[in-house]
Amino acid sequence: MPLKAFHFENVGQAYLDRVRAEAARLVAEARKEADRIRAQAAEEGRKAALEAAQAALRPRLEQQLTDATAAMRQAVQGILHARHAWQQHWQQHAVDLALAMARRICRSELKSRPEITAQWVREALALVVGHGQILVRLHPQDHATLADAVHHLAAELAGLGGVQIVPDAQIEPGGCRIETQFGSLDQQLEAQLGRLREELLD
Repeated sequence: MPLKAFHFENVGQAYLDRVRAEAARLVAEARKEADRIRAQAAEEGRKAALEAAQAALRPRLEQQLTDATAAMRQAVQGILHARHAWQQHWQQHAVDLALAMARRICRSELKSRPEITAQWVREALALVVGHGQILVRLHPQDHATLADAVHHLAAELAGLGGVQIVPDAQIEPGGCRIETQFGSLDQQLEAQLGRLREELLD
């Protein structure tokens, strides 16, 4: 008895639908898995590339940070130095201006008030009490007007030895210089202003 030809039409429609659905599901899952694998590989590759780039850049960044820190430290030192120099400059300027004003005022006062010179001589003589022979140098004009007053001052101060008063054109008007065997004391205006400037700027 001859065999009948096999036809797909003989297969039940429901069975074919299940087969097609299963095949479609398997294909979809395969595609989904393939997409996941590709995404994972891409992410891992991106992370690996990022880590490699970070590893390569880290030494350069650390060096740049070190250089930047050193530059900042140097800049801060420069600013501090400039600030200190600026303060010194203006402090000296202020002191010099004040001394210039004091110089003008004192010279004007010395011309009209010779007793100031006498007071400076008194202060100087008080400092050299007990130093033996004393030489007082005055400007010739002051010597002419103050010699007697200086002798009187010397007599008032106990402990002074012989006091000699001489005119000296090298002495500024209004000033004096006291000389002893142990040294000298300059009471001229410029010398006093110089000592004051040193004290103010010390």
